[in-house]
Amino acid sequence: MRNGKLIAGYVVAVVCFSIAIALGNWQMRRGDAKLALQAQADAAERNAPVDIAPSRSSIQQVTSGLPRRVRTTGVFDAAGTIFLDNRALNGTAGVYVLTPLVIDHQLPAVLIDRGWKSRDPHDRSRVDAPDPPPGVVTVDGLAVARPSLLLEIGRDADRRVPGLWQNLDYEAYERATGRSVARFVVRESAAARSQSADGLRREWPRPATGVEKHRGYAFQWYSLAVLIAALTTALGIRRGQRQ
Repeated sequence: MRNGKLIAGYVVAVVCFSIAIALGNWQMRRGDAKLALQAQADAAERNAPVDIAPSRSSIQQVTSGLPRRVRTTGVFDAAGTIFLDNRALNGTAGVYVLTPLVIDHQLPAVLIDRGWKSRDPHDRSRVDAPDPPPGVVTVDGLAVARPSLLLEIGRDADRRVPGLWQNLDYEAYERATGRSVARFVVRESAAARSQSADGLRREWPRPATGVEKHRGYAFQWYSLAVLIAALTTALGIRRGQRQ
């Protein structure tokens, strides 16, 4: 009976040890993935911008090589603006302002992340974001697959355009607007347009943010694994001495 309990205890210890090691490895992989994404973004930022020509092949070329620094010319459609909610900057709640840029009426529009705007602290439904510049404009920025994703509990019940969205869903946006869009978003460069000109801040989140947190979590899991191994070994030695 005692031997059965002892074996069961060792099995539990081995399982817990394995889980702790696996979770530590998972946190390390998450940190490494963020560092790899940061390296890709940094390399793309250093490259000369690729001009998005008014053609499907040019749009597809950008889509297949993200992230990529790009430059494109067109006309903003303010009626298609959406605001990505719950985006914080330096501890202040705000939104990202996304507006479609029409480069050719026969082609998908390009969504431009024009920048960050703080929220109205008294009225959550109100977003006092400036209109995009009128006429033909040229936008320089980094094309990414999508803006930052937030955890969603369920789905946005009412995705209106213009309106507040939790995350960007390309298909939902196309259904809401009746317009096709390219499968990337251009984060407008801070150097391209003065912040004082429209009040939007273009301080984009870095993919490597939080790597230290993942390393810290990994250390905790590995420490737990070491503790489990040490306690199991010590108890085994103690039992052997008693016998």
